[in-house]
Amino acid sequence: MGTAQSVGRAISGFFKVLSQITRGLANALDTAVDFAYVKVFGLPFIVLGYRGTGKTTLLARLRDQIKNVEEFDPDPTAAGGDPVPSFRAPVGANGSDVKVKPRRDVGGEYSMWDTDWLSLYREAKPRGIIYLIDHTNVYQHKDGLNYVLQMLDEEQGRQPIKVLLLLVNKYDIWADQMSLDDILDDYRNELRRIKSQSERLGYTYMIRMGSALTGEGLDQALIDFFDAVRPRPQQDQPASQS
Repeated sequence: MGTAQSVGRAISGFFKVLSQITRGLANALDTAVDFAYVKVFGLPFIVLGYRGTGKTTLLARLRDQIKNVEEFDPDPTAAGGDPVPSFRAPVGANGSDVKVKPRRDVGGEYSMWDTDWLSLYREAKPRGIIYLIDHTNVYQHKDGLNYVLQMLDEEQGRQPIKVLLLLVNKYDIWADQMSLDDILDDYRNELRRIKSQSERLGYTYMIRMGSALTGEGLDQALIDFFDAVRPRPQQDQPASQS
């Protein structure tokens, strides 16, 4: 009996050590993959939204290209979009620089959804999507958001995402007249759909507000987003914020 117990303890100890070694190797691999993304290849993400919502402005803000807010007035993005090379942005969990890869800045016209949006999604293979809305054009924003959610359903076997950020932009304009809850009240059905889909497809969703033009309220939203996008997040993230 004593011999059997000794053998049992030995086997148990062996598997405990093996488990520790396996966890160590897995952590080392996760760390290496994370380093490759944030330092070498870039975190793939895309920015979508109806026309005039601030997609170009957000990408310019990320790239620190807005030096004078009053003079920043980009032209509407043409069909096909504009290439955006990988660049470093201060969106690490501790404020450090992280390499990000948005691929293209695309327009928001209805005619561009089935073409530019879909092709960008398939080309970029994003780990995260930022979808912009604001306080205007509710029906158009809802249509665009529902298109993105349908696209995620149809493309889930091709390349699943890790996080969807619903960014309520232009805070500098609407903050004095309404609250975030006032704006989101028009999106009750879409928010229920996002919650259900995120549970089904296994991604995290976030709701944040800010101004891509002035940068107000934007820094933490982007830090949270890119931290959730990276292979090895540096901080715990809430499922949503409303």
